[in-house]
Amino acid sequence: MRVTRVLDILVLLLLGTLVIMPRPNVTVKSALTLAPERRERVAALQAHLQGQPGDLDARLELADLLLDAHRPDWALATVNVALDDHRDDFRVHMRRAVAYADRFEGAPAFQAADLALTLCEGPTPPHAPNCDDAPRSRLHLLHDTLARVKGIDMRGNPALAKDKIFEGLHPTWLKKPRAPKPVAKPN
Repeated sequence: MRVTRVLDILVLLLLGTLVIMPRPNVTVKSALTLAPERRERVAALQAHLQGQPGDLDARLELADLLLDAHRPDWALATVNVALDDHRDDFRVHMRRAVAYADRFEGAPAFQAADLALTLCEGPTPPHAPNCDDAPRSRLHLLHDTLARVKGIDMRGNPALAKDKIFEGLHPTWLKKPRAPKPVAKPN
């Protein structure tokens, strides 16, 4: 009776191992599609934020890296932690707007961009940085673009959202001036 129990347990362990092991055709990919040095920076920022969760600059840098890695959910979770302490900082809401836009959620993206633009154009709080011309122009572009798609279901109708976005963003290419043709000298 004891030998059969040992055999039963061994068979169960073998079956469990076979169930848990991945199929041979499964490919494993990195969770972050970033260059190795940028992945190391993400790890360093996460470790830093474990010890100092109130460091807004590190949190914003981490959110930017996560957005570059096409992880808007992670970036949104990173930035939302800072909302309680930095509700009046335009940079937090700007990252939220970009993350929501990457998730194809037009209405919350527009609300975050609108709030960021309002904070940028208002008086600067004592602990927040100034909203200079560069971030202000980025916010205007983001706000105007998201205003076009705020009422569109971007997941259900991505073609319409793309058309509305391109209506506002007119790509312009300027031709390089041609070199003047050499003029033939009369003999």
